[in-house]
Amino acid sequence: MPPSRNTTEEQRDIAALWLAKQTGGSLTPDERRELEHWLNVDPANRLAWDEMRVLWARLEKPAQQAAASSPPRGVVARQMMSPKAWLTATCAGAVAVFAVWVVNPHFLEDLQADVVSGHAYVMPVRLPDGSVARVGADTAIAFDFDTTRRHVRLLRGEAFFEVTPGSTPAFTVDVDGDQIRVVGTGFNVDRKSGRTTVAVEHGEVAVRGAHDRTSRHLTPGQQIAVTSGAGGTVEEADLDASLAWLSGRLVVRQVPVSDVIAALGRHTSQRLLVRGSVSGRRISGTFSLDDVDGSLDTIAAAVDATVVRALPLVTLMF
Repeated sequence: MPPSRNTTEEQRDIAALWLAKQTGGSLTPDERRELEHWLNVDPANRLAWDEMRVLWARLEKPAQQAAASSPPRGVVARQMMSPKAWLTATCAGAVAVFAVWVVNPHFLEDLQADVVSGHAYVMPVRLPDGSVARVGADTAIAFDFDTTRRHVRLLRGEAFFEVTPGSTPAFTVDVDGDQIRVVGTGFNVDRKSGRTTVAVEHGEVAVRGAHDRTSRHLTPGQQIAVTSGAGGTVEEADLDASLAWLSGRLVVRQVPVSDVIAALGRHTSQRLLVRGSVSGRRISGTFSLDDVDGSLDTIAAAVDATVVRALPLVTLMF
């Protein structure tokens, strides 16, 4: 189960922490009621919870198989079956869930991908038809090419596609049901939670949201945002901002801090979290993708926020 377009990263973060506490057996009665309230207040919260449970099941299954293949005997068996042993195993499982959430929250997506990039801002990938995908940091793509289809799925992140002109069949990019269809062109696709933005540098593309009945055609210098499967209005693109990542820059103009932090988060092994009213404040500027810590400090100074590096792999802005 890949992360749903109906859940946000924050909801998945909260679900992972609740699951870690529940698996570790440390939920108090008040916390159980708080968890139930959180699950019931928004259907997307329960969906995020289910996604984390799927992740936990995939982690737990190999351990169960290993135990089944080597059944413990004698004293070892009694130790393994003791309440203390079960508690230790449960706590270890909770730690495993939390560790995956911190180190690789996109574990399930990566299982489906043919290409997963690291934290470098550009990773060139030559596709089977000769087209080139310049894959951004923390991006995952899967592709299916044969004589009848040239199909790419953008599972996460951002990519600039330079499609071989004049080739058939038509080249398509799918983002959770949103489809970009081209013949020969260069265009950028940026996937964020529940939103896909397509900007065309040259050529022409047709974009249809998962819930749209017709496609919208984009020509050079135009862009469109598809939100929750519905395409918006075709607008003039800010190509300098859209393509700045190709040269190691993040250019934003009146963008919420939460979106800026999410973009910077692709370029570091740190888990970057933003909480409170700071997340909705808007900011403009140019930030280096080579110096994420410096960019975070610059943003914090601009919006009067505090940056706390709470854990070795987690940084919080509030």
